[in-house]
Amino acid sequence: MKSMTHLLAAAILAAVPAAGSAHDVWQPAISDLNIDIAAGQALTLTMNIDPRSFDIPRDNALTIVPVIASGDSSIYLPPVVVAGATRYIRYVREPERRPSGAALLHAGKYKTYSYAATIAYRPWMEQSTVCLLADESGCCGRRGREISADVAVIDLRPNEFVVPAYVAEAPAVSDSKTIEIHGSANVDFRVNRTEIDPGYRNNPAELAKILSTINVVRDNPDATINSITIKGYASPESPYSNNRRLAKGRTESLVAYVGSQYDFAPSVFHSDYEPEDWQGLRDSVVHSIVPNRDAILAIIDGDLEPDAKEAAIKRGYPADYKYLLDNVYPALRHSDYTVRYTIREYTDIDEIRRVMRERPSNLSLREFHLLASSYPAGSDTYNEVFDVAVRMYPDDPTSNLNAAAVALNKGDCAAAERYLSRAGDTSDSRYLTGIMLALKGDTDGAREQLSEARRLGAAKAAEALANLERHVAGRTPVSYLPIDSTTSDLIKKN
Repeated sequence: MKSMTHLLAAAILAAVPAAGSAHDVWQPAISDLNIDIAAGQALTLTMNIDPRSFDIPRDNALTIVPVIASGDSSIYLPPVVVAGATRYIRYVREPERRPSGAALLHAGKYKTYSYAATIAYRPWMEQSTVCLLADESGCCGRRGREISADVAVIDLRPNEFVVPAYVAEAPAVSDSKTIEIHGSANVDFRVNRTEIDPGYRNNPAELAKILSTINVVRDNPDATINSITIKGYASPESPYSNNRRLAKGRTESLVAYVGSQYDFAPSVFHSDYEPEDWQGLRDSVVHSIVPNRDAILAIIDGDLEPDAKEAAIKRGYPADYKYLLDNVYPALRHSDYTVRYTIREYTDIDEIRRVMRERPSNLSLREFHLLASSYPAGSDTYNEVFDVAVRMYPDDPTSNLNAAAVALNKGDCAAAERYLSRAGDTSDSRYLTGIMLALKGDTDGAREQLSEARRLGAAKAAEALANLERHVAGRTPVSYLPIDSTTSDLIKKN
């Protein structure tokens, strides 16, 4: 008579199922294995065991135990004992001798046994393995070999969308790095006068705003100031001709004062003026609470000459005019200034790295990209470079595109959406928008954007679409395994 372990080995080698297909394990002895997990609440294992397929010696028994294991955690399901004729009778007469809770089958007899066991689902089962242990025992306590075969893998992890790597877009190379800083100061002048008094009213603070802006650039060793332009405005009190005189004269006085503080060549300074700041008045009225706002805006937008406009407002809406005169007109007497300068180019990576720490505004987008390229893509230092770049160039499409990619790699969809709103409409912006929508769970929107990105030539769009479809299809929660060669070899040697 064959040993029962040899029979089991032959059954295994005769029918090895493909992973994820039929559930036959040791056909025909054990077949139709199935594992069902009900919404994370319970796990049920079912299988058919045919005792007629086991040729077991009269005094021997085979104990089959399903086991679920993951790391140091495991749980044993109720066993099944397939016993030879003599051992079977002994177990029937003395049930306490058989393993606790075990079903008893007579080898070579009777019909197929339908095994079913249900246990509470435990979190550690999210990633676990199901195996069958077959333990042979003989008479007088003699033990045969124990066989273990993995039969299924459980994987209940969320099927996350995989974000393909994104290669940062390199900005166009510029011939020069010309930068402009803009500001505004409300320098006070005495009534109807054009000469400047640096100590008058709030002038010390307002003049300091202009000088400090210039000083920041002057003290930058890599900067060269090209021009300093000051444009003066007067408020719209008539007559217009006097306001022209005041705006022009006051601007020239301010330019002369600022120029006296430096050794710059006179050609660096430029002046301009606007006699009455009607646009500033209009913007203020739009956001004001004056009762007749719409009527006043109609006058401002009309075709009347400046003096006639002011007279119409003053005559038609005297209360509103007084409010504007007291609360809005003072701010319309301002001087806007622009400092235009050039920063030298950097080519050495170590120098660019130092400049980013000390004066990041000195770097061009091209230099930020060079520095980022010196780090591993996706590393903290790589991400930091693009985070700084977008702060220095908040309205540039390229800086926003690269910052969006960094945000998506961090899983920060909110930040990515802000950046993408300023990244323009390109193949890459469509691609990253598709990635963002996929991460947010908008499958249809993601598919639409990625398809358009692929049509426009985005390099990674096809890969992202494939990932999206795999994500939509979902992960197989239970994969049924073939018997591995190690187990087969072990069995054959017995």
